[in-house]
Amino acid sequence: MRRASRLKRVGAILIAPIIFLIFGYSLIYVIGKPVIQFVTSSIQLFLLTDTPDFEATEQTFEAVDNKKIATNEKDELPSSKITYPVGGELFGKVKIEKVQLDVPLYFGDTEQILRQGAGQFMGSVYPGELGTSLIGGHNVDDFGKLGGAQVGDTIEVQTTYGNYTYRITQLDIKNKKDKEIDDMIYQRNDRRIILYTCYPLDSLGLTDDRLFAIGEYVSGPIINGNE
Repeated sequence: MRRASRLKRVGAILIAPIIFLIFGYSLIYVIGKPVIQFVTSSIQLFLLTDTPDFEATEQTFEAVDNKKIATNEKDELPSSKITYPVGGELFGKVKIEKVQLDVPLYFGDTEQILRQGAGQFMGSVYPGELGTSLIGGHNVDDFGKLGGAQVGDTIEVQTTYGNYTYRITQLDIKNKKDKEIDDMIYQRNDRRIILYTCYPLDSLGLTDDRLFAIGEYVSGPIINGNE
C-alpha cells in the first residue's frame, strides 16, 4: 500500500508540471493567435506584393499645343478634363534652355524614378494648380546643371495637359529639412515651382544639403480645381 501511495505521489509530481505546461502554452496561443496571424499575413503580403518596375515598359511623351487645349470662358483648364498621371508615369519634361537642361519628368520621386529623370514629389501640386510643384533630380545627371542657372532664367515644364513657363527668382543652398522651403512647398497663395538637387553638385550619394531653384509662374493653362 505504501509503495502504491508513493508511486501515486511521484506520478502526481511528474504529471502536474506537464499539465501546467500544456495549459500555459495553450493560454499563450489563444491570447497571441491574433498577433501571430497579423504578423504572418503582413509577411505574406510583403513577399507577394509586386514592386512596380517602371523600367520594364518604355514610356513615351509628346508635348501638347497650348493653343489646342479646351479651356473655359475664363481661359482656365477644368480639372475634370485632365487625365492626371499615376505613380511612376512619364508625364512631361523639364527644360532650362540657358544651361541646356532637358530631362524627362515622372510623377513620383523614388530612387528608381530618379534614375530615369526628374521626379515630382507626389505631395505637391501639379503644374498649373494653385501652390508649389516640387521636382527633384540627381546632381550627377542633368539636374547638376542647376549650378549654372541664374536668377531670371526661364524654366519650361511640358506636361500631357499643358506647357508652363516659370522664371527663377531665387537660388539657395539649404538643408533638406529647411523650414522655409517646407512651408513654401505647402503654400496655396500663388503658383510656383521648386527644382532641387543634392549639394555639393560633385558629391556622390545622398547629402544633407540641397540646391534649390525657385521659380514664379509666368504662363501656362491655369487649372480650375472646381470644375
